[in-house]
Amino acid sequence: MDPLSEVLNRFSVSAGVFYSGQLCGVSPFEQAQDAVGHLHLLKAGKLTVVKNGSEKIQLTEPSLLLFPQPIPHRLFADQDDRAEVVCAEISYGAGKYNPIANALPEMVLMPLARCPGLTGVVSSLFEEVNSCKNGRTLVMDRLTEVLVVMLMRELVSQGVVKQGMLAGMSHPKLAPVLLAIHQNPGSSESISELAHLAAMSRTTFIDTFRKVLGVPPGDYILGWKISIAQSLLKRGMAISRVAEEVGYSNTSGFARAFRKKTGQSPKAWVESFSEEAM
Repeated sequence: MDPLSEVLNRFSVSAGVFYSGQLCGVSPFEQAQDAVGHLHLLKAGKLTVVKNGSEKIQLTEPSLLLFPQPIPHRLFADQDDRAEVVCAEISYGAGKYNPIANALPEMVLMPLARCPGLTGVVSSLFEEVNSCKNGRTLVMDRLTEVLVVMLMRELVSQGVVKQGMLAGMSHPKLAPVLLAIHQNPGSSESISELAHLAAMSRTTFIDTFRKVLGVPPGDYILGWKISIAQSLLKRGMAISRVAEEVGYSNTSGFARAFRKKTGQSPKAWVESFSEEAM
């Protein structure tokens, strides 16, 4: 399995299309829900986007705009702009603890002309928008999810993201290292073993990893283990079992690592998460 598929297999991305058609006037997205991002697909016309209250972005050609995280923004279009859009909410299986959402930039803007690999799914999505067939809503949602995954693939293949997980996936020597880390959260491979996998000296590997991923290898591995642990705890798995799954021989060692990364014990984190969900 490739690195991106491995991450998405563990941390799902789901979409819900809530508007499709011509936009006229102002559409605000000010009350950003926790862990919910937005995707806006401009099929035709012109669109003005204002994010964080002041920054303006002009879309003058068919484009895909993704806010992976909750960002207050507004869409503006006059009647003469003839803006045809598809808007969807993007949510994550692990909520705000999803490492993919955290690896993406605050905003991704891609003109469709720059992404020929998206043409097929975009065309299918627009076809569903204009249809009245049974299952239309479900098909639009699933196509949007595919579109988000394919966008991530484009970001990796084009090297658009310069630092972080997606940048590491596009690095020829670090990609197999990330795959090994992601596939085996319970593994205890040493930094030297990972450097060997990358065909680098230990020093060069640490320096390259820090430059591309933005953190040292040990910090990244700990972050990945805790992300997996949070996902498993959300599903109701016992703390002792979670500790085993992410490579800790006892719960006390796991609790120390968990607190180091989150500032809370696993038990306190589960309790706070349960309160948020109520």
